[in-house]
Amino acid sequence: MSKLTRTLALLASIAVVSSAFVACGGGNETTSSSAAPAAENSSSAAPAEEGGDSSAAPAEEGGDSSAAEEGGNEEGGAEAGGELEAGAVNLPDTDDTLTIVCWTDADLANMFDVYANHSDANVVYQNCGDNGADAAVKYATYLNSGDDVDLFVAEAGWILNYINDNSMSAPLSDLGITTADYADAYQYTVEIGTDNDGVLKAASWQAAAGGYAYNTALAEEYLGVTSAEDMQAKISDWAGFEATAAELKEKSEGKVTMAATIGGLWQAFSTAKNAAWVDGTAIQTDVAKEFTDMVKGYVDNGYVNPKVEQWTTDWTNVGLQGETLGYFYSTWCLGEGAQLEQHGGTDGNWNIVVGPQEFFWGGSWLCVSPNCNTASEASKFVKAFTTDASIMEEYALYSGDFTNNKVAMDKIVADGSNSNPLLGGQDQFAVLSDVAAGIKMSDSITKYDQNLKDTFLDVLKKNIDSSTDDIISAFTTQALADNPDLTA
Repeated sequence: MSKLTRTLALLASIAVVSSAFVACGGGNETTSSSAAPAAENSSSAAPAEEGGDSSAAPAEEGGDSSAAEEGGNEEGGAEAGGELEAGAVNLPDTDDTLTIVCWTDADLANMFDVYANHSDANVVYQNCGDNGADAAVKYATYLNSGDDVDLFVAEAGWILNYINDNSMSAPLSDLGITTADYADAYQYTVEIGTDNDGVLKAASWQAAAGGYAYNTALAEEYLGVTSAEDMQAKISDWAGFEATAAELKEKSEGKVTMAATIGGLWQAFSTAKNAAWVDGTAIQTDVAKEFTDMVKGYVDNGYVNPKVEQWTTDWTNVGLQGETLGYFYSTWCLGEGAQLEQHGGTDGNWNIVVGPQEFFWGGSWLCVSPNCNTASEASKFVKAFTTDASIMEEYALYSGDFTNNKVAMDKIVADGSNSNPLLGGQDQFAVLSDVAAGIKMSDSITKYDQNLKDTFLDVLKKNIDSSTDDIISAFTTQALADNPDLTA
């Protein structure tokens, strides 16, 4: 099959993908870690609307200002300058520039900074797409363009389209990396990075655990809550969450909602179900129905404002203006410059708890291009951020991101080396560690997920005053129109 034919086939299979987990910088620009820190040379945009990754986001994953000051490269992290070793590579080493393609360098900028402590390699970020969904389509063209690419980043919502196409991705074994290297990773990340033939094709540097972040001042004023432990006790399940929402409405006289958006509620509710959107070719709607029943009650009672859209100024302002008690956030929302800070966490008057159930939001994976021509350095980079506990600890403390290594994260929590000033000094990793251990995603992931999730949320919000049956019917009709190979 020609490159053009393969590209057109892949584009057809993923063109239905809409908004992704996270956002990205625009344009086809590159930034390099060798001349100056990537964080100073990059630009990124706000994430796409929540309906779905990384990374994203994934702004996909914001950094944590406490990192360098409170144990990143100096006090609590790994020793700088450790020796990196490549695996037994099967791809060429004919270029001296490691090029990594993504739609945002929000994560990569921090990774480049940390990598510079261990390597003087020339590592370059190549932008492709304006957000994760855009990248899902544009990658196919870029990877077949002949332009330099060694590694590329993929999201959970559409990663299957790339790792199951050998013309688009190479096995990690070509970089001397095997499944055995991931004994300390969160297992779901390994399973998602494995193709339909059982070949490991991608590795993640993060476990995208999430929690409920709340305004402590509002919680004390209206609920009498003075500790994260008390807050968690009040919202430890959905029944408690709803009861607390009713109490909040009464005490605040309807001025403060319990949750910022329907999208945030959906993220927390749906991902913990670990239920596939598609069984064979049949669209599954049980979880969507259950959520629709619940959220319609929330809207009717004023516990969430259906007019507030994710990734808009309204979404930001309800936090800044004290009109919502809290948000459902992933790990990448909690660092410096990310959503928590944007929504009012600058005075340290927020905390995070697990909330009504464990959930995840997003996630990004490093994939190998078959055209990789800087194989040894690519091997070192992937191993550094997905298998090396010391470097992953350093990166977690520097960036605020929750890394995909149990040894690294357990050590940070045990050492007490992370303190997030946006959370009043609370260690978000201590909360998210319990969440990450319970993430189950691999059993439910399909190539249709992003499209179906986005379609459902869009239909739900537009028809929130309709009956549950009518909403599900409208969703199914639209989903079948977008995906003619599926059945009801």
